Amino acid sequence: TMTSRLSMRANIFALLVFTAACATDSPMSPATTLALGDWGGDHADVNATATATFVSLNCSFGTFAGNVSLDASGRFAVSGNWNRSVGPIQLNGQMPAQLSGQVIGNTLTFAIAVNDTIAKQVSSLGPVSVVFGKQATGQVCPV
Repeated sequence: TMTSRLSMRANIFALLVFTAACATDSPMSPATTLALGDWGGDHADVNATATATFVSLNCSFGTFAGNVSLDASGRFAVSGNWNRSVGPIQLNGQMPAQLSGQVIGNTLTFAIAVNDTIAKQVSSLGPVSVVFGKQATGQVCPV
């Protein structure tokens, strides 16, 4: 009957809405947090976890807040520390830094602002793009 068809369609629609609402975020769809896992690019690697976001760029690295929140446009900014280094040699130790960027699809483009407390200046690294699930390439640092 017409009533049972309408009722069935309403149930199917409700099920679709419920399924979409419960689906987990992926780097391919608008998300509320940065997808956890590895993001890789040329001389760059980002490892996002629930507790910390680890970034290496060329031969330097930093640690930032974890579980990074994204706004409706996929943008974010989080504080942390940056260590300019060459392989095992640390240059100036850890310095306050801010990681900011945007996720579009499965690509994360980011930059890092480092507050060099020794040189008394802020320097910028990036922008750099990395892809979710990709390995970093070209990271050869002197030992």
